[in-house]
Amino acid sequence: MRISTISLSVIMLTIISSLPALADDFKRIKTPAEFNEMVVDKKLVWGGGTATVRANGKTDGTLKKQGKYYGNWVFQKGFYCRNLIIQKKETGTNCQLVEINGNKVRFTRNQGKGHVTLLSIE
Repeated sequence: MRISTISLSVIMLTIISSLPALADDFKRIKTPAEFNEMVVDKKLVWGGGTATVRANGKTDGTLKKQGKYYGNWVFQKGFYCRNLIIQKKETGTNCQLVEINGNKVRFTRNQGKGHVTLLSIE
């Protein structure tokens, strides 16, 4: 029995399109209590640097290209909102969707509509 190229393409497309749903077990962090328990005062690392979100409303870390940074944060309306100072320049407030899967934390800028950063909790 021979499978046509079109049939094989349809089967492969179906399998591939279902993979992200199967592989994505991230759960949204919705409350300040969840965020405090799962993220606050833990060292976060990724290819571009490190971050620590502190219980006192401060955050700091290092960026691969820009060096050290610091700033302030709050968790409000289901989002992590932070304003950083990087190389003496204020970034402005950006509220981010936060999701977690084990020791992986995913921050998505602009309330879940922007750039995604995947970090590991150490």
